Amino acid sequence: MRARNIAIIVAFFSVYVGPAIAAEGASSNYFPGTYGLILPAVAPEEGSNFTSMNLYYRATGSRSISEGKLNFGIEVRSIVTAGQFIRAWDIPSGGTFVMGVIVPYAAADYSSTAITGGGAVLQRSGSNHALGDISFIPASYYWSSGKFNFNVYGYIIAPTGQYDVNNDVNIGRNYWGLDTVFAMTWFNEATGTEISVIPGLMFNSENKDTQYRTGTEFHVEFLLNQFVSEDLAIGLRGYAYKQLTGDSGAGAILGDFKGSSWGIGPTINYIPKSMGGKFVFGASYVADVSATNRMKAGYGVINLTWVF
Repeated sequence: MRARNIAIIVAFFSVYVGPAIAAEGASSNYFPGTYGLILPAVAPEEGSNFTSMNLYYRATGSRSISEGKLNFGIEVRSIVTAGQFIRAWDIPSGGTFVMGVIVPYAAADYSSTAITGGGAVLQRSGSNHALGDISFIPASYYWSSGKFNFNVYGYIIAPTGQYDVNNDVNIGRNYWGLDTVFAMTWFNEATGTEISVIPGLMFNSENKDTQYRTGTEFHVEFLLNQFVSEDLAIGLRGYAYKQLTGDSGAGAILGDFKGSSWGIGPTINYIPKSMGGKFVFGASYVADVSATNRMKAGYGVINLTWVF
């Protein structure tokens, strides 16, 4: 009888709320705009630099699985501040080798209507703030040829963030991720024009607490920046996302759905001449134009970079 009641409730919400959303919690470790706001494939100077990454995310969705519960009418808002530290070395044979780490701290608000495993319907809402999932960049390699610049790297997302399957709001995702990225930048110094393409492939492990595994994700970002003065550039950035494999595991009770989305928005970058290129301010905002089996969202990024 309990299983029958759950089936009736799920069927009701399926009709009136809309299609299911892929990926656990209706989102993933991929965040558009965090792969560089200007000249992403141009090698950094030898030495160290620190970036204060400040992210804003707001999204709404129809239904998904989160913390082992079926959720409907999802609304999420989060603010993340992350410190990114990298160290660069010039290689005698050519190119630049980089290693780094990204440590985030996040605050989030969440609300939804949820169905528990026992069939109870409850309102979930709350807020939380805590350490997020730390990312490590064990190897990144830059090289160039004329106006073309290239960067290949991988970064590992470790489940270090706060997570409790019984919480309504969690900061961490409770699973490992590996993102492999290949960035390409064409830059004409004479005209101050940049065109960049940044494709990547994200692999995810299973969340052991919920037995849910988000499928493999492909993402690609595009940047068009134009310097309008010696130290100011404006432009556009866009992204496209597609889940290549469906969600899996015993916790993926909505099935092996695959998400996809794309969005576009403005960018601005300021590199004060008075500071000799040792400081960079960058900002962008990307709004989803289309989202299928994925939350429709807006992504804001403000970066402050100091070169030592």
